[in-house]
Amino acid sequence: MSRAVVPLNFNAFLEKAKLKDDGSNYTDWVRNLRIILIAAWKNYVVEAPLGARPAAGATSDVMNVWQRKADDYSIVQCAMLYGLEPGLQRRFEHHGAYEMFQELKLIFQANARIERYEVSNKFYSCKMEENSSVSEHILKMSGYNNHLIQLGVNLPDDSVIDRILQSLPPSYKSFVMNYNMQGMDKTIPELFAMLKAAEVEIKKEHQVLMVNKTTSFKKKGKGKKKGNFKKNSKQVAAQKKKPKSGPKPETECFYCKQTGHSKRNCPKYLADKKDGKVNKGTTD
Repeated sequence: MSRAVVPLNFNAFLEKAKLKDDGSNYTDWVRNLRIILIAAWKNYVVEAPLGARPAAGATSDVMNVWQRKADDYSIVQCAMLYGLEPGLQRRFEHHGAYEMFQELKLIFQANARIERYEVSNKFYSCKMEENSSVSEHILKMSGYNNHLIQLGVNLPDDSVIDRILQSLPPSYKSFVMNYNMQGMDKTIPELFAMLKAAEVEIKKEHQVLMVNKTTSFKKKGKGKKKGNFKKNSKQVAAQKKKPKSGPKPETECFYCKQTGHSKRNCPKYLADKKDGKVNKGTTD
């Protein structure tokens, strides 16, 4: 089966993304360079040196194979030089493609180490906020992991899954416990699919909880005043009782001049009235 060979066109991208003399864009430059080399089946050029030319007595087939490789090395060398800023071009114009790639790595590996540290820190400190989109969080975590791979850090899938589970908010606690208790052995894409399904159920539970918190239920009979009753479907307030009438303790009797009663309740007055000793018309 013949392989499809993509025409190698470095100029289109390297003109816009030349490697700066200070190496500040080294990681991006290498990543883009590899993408083009892989598409053109020439990534092997930066993985190993070309090697010596076959001896004079080598067969034509051996010579042809070596010559095709030499042509690839020459094409990649010119393309890489084209993708360097002037200062680096002058420094590496006599280097082969593999040698140039390796020395650039040594020069700018400090930049790569700093970038690796920063991406790793983001990956391990990333936390999903409550009620946010799990899909967006998954894309972010996946992006950090892919970036680490490009920087030469290949974490085992189990470690990546543990980190993702650790980054989930409290609402996913039951999901995490169930995943670990059952000893599930899922791939990263399978875990992503499970999290998306769990998000739907968690949102439903959250909505039910919010409804229960905001709905108030009144007890029967609560709020009714004692003594109230309904008449013809209208509520009638209970009538207030009149206070009992009677003389106050400090009341002075007009008849006997004693306190605690009035004339009409005066024992002496009532006795005199019965004996006819009280003149008619006498009032209190």
